[in-house]
Amino acid sequence: MLMVRHHWSWKDVRRWLVTPTGRWRPIAADGIELFNMASTPVTRYRWRGSRIPNPWILNRV
Repeated sequence: MLMVRHHWSWKDVRRWLVTPTGRWRPIAADGIELFNMASTPVTRYRWRGSRIPNPWILNRV
């Protein structure tokens, strides 16, 4: 949108959205920041992984 509205190139957009340290700025409006999904830990249920039945193995008796 900035490229169309201000006739910016990608270089100008990057200069606008990157901090002096080189990191991308968080997406925010009026002090409210967009939810950062990378901050949410991924939880795996490894403790019961061996007890979950595998549907691809037939029950052979």
